[in-house]
Amino acid sequence: MSKEEPVAPDLNSEEGGGNGDAMGKIINEFLVESYENLDQLDQNLIELEQNPDATSILSSIFRTIHTIKGACGFIGFNKLESVAHVGENLLSKLRDGELDLDPPRTSALLAMVDAIRQMLGCIEGDRSEGDVDYTQLIINLEKLLTNEDAKEVAAQTTEAPAPAPTPAVVKKKPEQEAPAAGPVLKEKSGDRRKSTPAEQAAHVAKEGEKRVNPDRRSETRSVADSSIRVDVEILDRLMNLVGKLVLARNQILQFVPTGADSHFLATSQHLNLVTTELQKVVMKTRMQPIGNIWSIFPRVVRNLSMSVGKKIRLEMEGKETELDKTLIEAIKDPLTHIVRNSCDHGIESPEKRAENGKDEEGVLLLRAFHEGGQVNIEIVDDGGGIDPEKIKKKAIEKDVITPDQAERMGDQELVNLIFTPGFSTAEKVTNVSGRGVGMDVVRTNIEKIGGTVDIQSRLGKGTTIRAKIPLTLAIIPALIVTTGGGRYAIPQVNLLELVRLDGEEAKKSVEQIQGAPVYRLRGNLLPLVYLHKELQLKKNNEDEAINIVVLHADDRQFGLVVEGISDTEEIVVKPLGEQLKGLVAFSGATIMGDGKLALILDVMGLVQKAFLYKIKKH
Repeated sequence: MSKEEPVAPDLNSEEGGGNGDAMGKIINEFLVESYENLDQLDQNLIELEQNPDATSILSSIFRTIHTIKGACGFIGFNKLESVAHVGENLLSKLRDGELDLDPPRTSALLAMVDAIRQMLGCIEGDRSEGDVDYTQLIINLEKLLTNEDAKEVAAQTTEAPAPAPTPAVVKKKPEQEAPAAGPVLKEKSGDRRKSTPAEQAAHVAKEGEKRVNPDRRSETRSVADSSIRVDVEILDRLMNLVGKLVLARNQILQFVPTGADSHFLATSQHLNLVTTELQKVVMKTRMQPIGNIWSIFPRVVRNLSMSVGKKIRLEMEGKETELDKTLIEAIKDPLTHIVRNSCDHGIESPEKRAENGKDEEGVLLLRAFHEGGQVNIEIVDDGGGIDPEKIKKKAIEKDVITPDQAERMGDQELVNLIFTPGFSTAEKVTNVSGRGVGMDVVRTNIEKIGGTVDIQSRLGKGTTIRAKIPLTLAIIPALIVTTGGGRYAIPQVNLLELVRLDGEEAKKSVEQIQGAPVYRLRGNLLPLVYLHKELQLKKNNEDEAINIVVLHADDRQFGLVVEGISDTEEIVVKPLGEQLKGLVAFSGATIMGDGKLALILDVMGLVQKAFLYKIKKH
């Protein structure tokens, strides 16, 4: 036990770069959790000493030390791991009833807690575990593992002076001999990392802080004081309150009179700025890295590759990409479907890959990044790709399309048929796939949260599935339009541009091709959808001018013809009631500034309801 333990590398999150930043974040999270656990351990150990039969408390203490030991071993804090390990061994015997908890063992466990807290303070200060030697503490804990050796420790504790707050032993110095139970407090200390645990404990009590080395960051809060755990339900309530505040803000701004007093105008604008900033901050509290759900996929890919006899390497890029917690949960199952299909259908067997001149090991890449106010997720495999002819044959067999329709469809349209409910190209049903349930569920679930999904495939080269989802569903910017006497909101993520046609231009610009209205936008044909017709409303405005809202859905563009265009504003999204959930044209509702209701249009639903995805007409 006397050999020097290697110290952890200097990975300071504020000063390091690259991987150091990521490791620094991990260390800070480890410190926060460990500090919280240690504070609870002090109480639990005292309570356990008074009530030795409280097995639940003992089990909780054991789990906490086990967690700390496992985490510090992963990060590389070997000295801390050694102290926690021997404490864990003692707690294990106490938990299993092999030993009884007595005052010496309680004191030793409390000393272990103090030693861990001591090292955490050093780690927070400069990412090292300090120079204090905890060999004697470890020896005492090991002796307490047997009843015979425990008597020796008990005798030392009885004869020695009262132990200091952090009773570990420093290396022997010529000018002093430290008693076994605890070190003697030195009169002066320079670098507190090299002082005794008792000195450092005294300093902590005096200064009222856990940080042991205040030479750096002396003016900053400790990492434990810089964060707090909050229940998700509280965040949801806070988000709802912010939504109500946004509605109130919209109402105030709408009813501010044109010639209002300058002070009133300034106050309303200040309210607007504060509300917007508060909204951003609250939204940030709900954001989580997508890596939280990606962490399950290495195991999923490993199990699948073994079950189907393939070699698959999983790569992940952009694990730090953040999005709303509710969306994190919503995309977990769709992504799992895609990953499973990529492993089963996409990547070939090692033998087939070798025949085609590929590496026997296939690659599955998960990539996430922010773009245009959305989160883009790509699942890319270097497998055999999707054969459009095979899709065509299966689709005709299953009566998904007619032979005539099949002849008129391009390769991309044929590939998109895999999103048709009940459609599968699997030759046989396995426990992985082949039941026709999966890709249609993927599209449905992603579209439910306002997202889109598309697929690109090259035969023999591989397949890429792209999903685009909004950052959040709670508060979104939207364009307000009017049709048939009602107001409707269009999410701005779907908006490309606005076009207004007046007079003669309105009459000449709209053409009919095979009975469908189109508009030539910069030489390209733009299919048109009339909102009042799709919603079966009577046109309220007989103005000859045409307002076209150019939208994109699933990488296709179309023009939504509306009667009037108001303005863009941030709206609070409210879900539709159970009675209205079957309406494919709407994704939610919102309350406008005047207190009236406006329905939020589902762009993908409008496209499906109109004509763009009506492949099967009978």
